[in-house]
Amino acid sequence: MKLVIGDQIKLDIRKQGINGEGVGYYNKTLVFVPGAIVKEKVACEVTFVADKYAIGRIVKIMRTSTKRMDPPCKYYEDCGSCHMQHIEYKEQLKIKQSIIKQSFKRYTDYNVEELDIKKTIGMDDPYKYRNKSQMPFRNTKFGLAVGFYKPESNHFVQIEECIVHHKQINRINSRVVKLLNDNGYKANDSANPDGILVFLVTRYLEKTNSASVTIIVREYKEDLKKIGREIISTISNVKSVTYSVNNPKSNLVISDRLYLLAGEMWIEDEFQDLKVKISPDAFHQLNTVQMEKMYEKIIDMADIGPDSIVFDLYSGIGITSILLSKVAKKVYGIDYSEASIKDAIENARLNNIENVEFIAEHVESAMPKLINKGIKPNVVLLDPPRSGLAPLVIAALAKTLPKQIVYVSCNPSTLAKDISKLGNKYKIKSITPIDMFPNTASVESITLLELN
Repeated sequence: MKLVIGDQIKLDIRKQGINGEGVGYYNKTLVFVPGAIVKEKVACEVTFVADKYAIGRIVKIMRTSTKRMDPPCKYYEDCGSCHMQHIEYKEQLKIKQSIIKQSFKRYTDYNVEELDIKKTIGMDDPYKYRNKSQMPFRNTKFGLAVGFYKPESNHFVQIEECIVHHKQINRINSRVVKLLNDNGYKANDSANPDGILVFLVTRYLEKTNSASVTIIVREYKEDLKKIGREIISTISNVKSVTYSVNNPKSNLVISDRLYLLAGEMWIEDEFQDLKVKISPDAFHQLNTVQMEKMYEKIIDMADIGPDSIVFDLYSGIGITSILLSKVAKKVYGIDYSEASIKDAIENARLNNIENVEFIAEHVESAMPKLINKGIKPNVVLLDPPRSGLAPLVIAALAKTLPKQIVYVSCNPSTLAKDISKLGNKYKIKSITPIDMFPNTASVESITLLELN
């Protein structure tokens, strides 16, 4: 009997899905239940039905998991950004390891039980870890606010203190919003078409106690320079204030070039013995604590010696390239983001690194060009977007056959698909999940592949 919207059903939750939801079966129909935990029994209402699956809303938990906890965030029910706050942290780490196993079972021919999938590397404190926030502005009856939108809705949730943001980000955001509000600025919405504010982007680096603030606007107003100066003068750790004009046709928060309002165009960070400059629109890992563990793991995994040529693909601001250059003969860092490559070149100069070449171009076009010049890598480091590797990149890897590939992934599904496309040319030595985003369903991992 086919499910229909509104049906009341009971389910045994068999596993955790890739988005953190519970998964059960009703008359062989796959049912996803947000908020449910494996081994629970729930009564739920069907809210969506497709050909091969349905979605249910918990009405009552009939058998409660011993791993269930009360979410510490007061916005949990409305915000929806932290999908797994209701699950004990140690169990979250097990679930993320399980999600990787599920992906390899589904998308590859590997015997998953024979793969060396390590335990997830977690955090001592799984809160206050994000070093960057991107929050939309909204007008409320109490004035200007920032927050998030409830998933799959236009319902705005005002967030005064996000418990996964570094506490300094919450402090800075609150003071910036007050300054803008006191100066009469409004968010751009249907009720206030003259309002110009769209997003507030804040990055804070704890080691150097420095922050950047970027205000995304619908149009530029000259008074923004006054706001920039006020932010710099009243919030001591803000070193950079910029603005960018929003492109409503783009899904990117920062969709156009940045312009300086006050301070510098970048802020500084430190990593091991490196000094690093970071522009507000350049890519930088959002979890500083876990970033350090991840880079250490990459260096430990990679077999790099004084004669090694390394390709660092999707290299960001160049931290991994610079670290690898200390033990390699030459490193080529490639990234499509001009802002990131500009920072990478400056960071190499700042740290007196001369055996790294950075290329601002899409990997799928730059990598074949290097290969056609006769440059063959011994080791390739990959850190692609969630969509995974483009076919041209997989073809280039299959052509050059580097001795090792270190694949840093933020999407277990595309990781498994990409490795499967490499056929039997590589063996999986190990897969190490690392929890970059605690309390969410995001799964980061480092996979070491070695040539057969």
